[in-house]
Amino acid sequence: MKTARIIPLLLILFCLSPFATAKKRQDYPQSEIKAEYNYHYKFMRKGDGATVDKNTPFILLANRSQSKFYCPSTEFKDSLESTPSGRAKANRMFDAAVAAYVQNRDRSAMDGVVYHSRLYVFKDFTKSISTTYDEAGMGECGYYDEPFSEIDWVIVEDSTKTILGYQCIMATTDYHGRKWTVWFTPEIPMQDGPWKFCGLPGLVMEASEPSGQHCFTVTGIETSQQPIYPVFNTEYEKMDRKEMLRAARHYRENSNSMFKAATGAELGGGFDAPATEESRKYDYLETDYHE
Repeated sequence: MKTARIIPLLLILFCLSPFATAKKRQDYPQSEIKAEYNYHYKFMRKGDGATVDKNTPFILLANRSQSKFYCPSTEFKDSLESTPSGRAKANRMFDAAVAAYVQNRDRSAMDGVVYHSRLYVFKDFTKSISTTYDEAGMGECGYYDEPFSEIDWVIVEDSTKTILGYQCIMATTDYHGRKWTVWFTPEIPMQDGPWKFCGLPGLVMEASEPSGQHCFTVTGIETSQQPIYPVFNTEYEKMDRKEMLRAARHYRENSNSMFKAATGAELGGGFDAPATEESRKYDYLETDYHE
């Protein structure tokens, strides 16, 4: 992605604000910045027990009052599934990908038609509330709200580094079972960032936790007027955060037996391998659901 250096960003954001220019009426709110992130995570594969590194691209669309953090391929797939014509197109794409895999064992073809993440995070800065949408077990998806106040930051002002040419400052937090270290830049005056991170005096550019299982890294930033669409998929049910995580974990560890009970078929490919003490060390972004 082309990265636009925003100089001076304060002036540009002011020029995009409703106080500086009159905007046409829109059906959806517009972003002021677009930041791309790579989400790097690790998990243990069933069957052979190999540790796998995965990278999934995410986008943050943000203005001063709201934002959306999402996987672009997920939004594209959800948008297709939201209309009859889109579903027909999605089915054709899936059939073509399966044929390519069967003929050539081309796994990359399947990458374009399966979900790599069901995560969306919307933040409402007028209410100081975030809304998270994600998987919740076999074929289930849920959402929940939580206040910004659950993240308590400690800023380490004497620790700095440069990311994408921006001077960044370190901050830490203990959040829902993990200790996070993030780097934010006051040069981009948005109290936002990847995933649920927000509330610092500048955009979060990087976030990591000490186990090395999860890391968010910014890969590009630009000014934007891209619409902030709501979630296209309407099948998310309101749930409790910890219950969602417990349901997702239960399916991860019992996917083959649950699939067999529902369909009579088996997943195969090592999905019937039991969870081990070692595999349980690889956990979700939040781990307090064990409590």
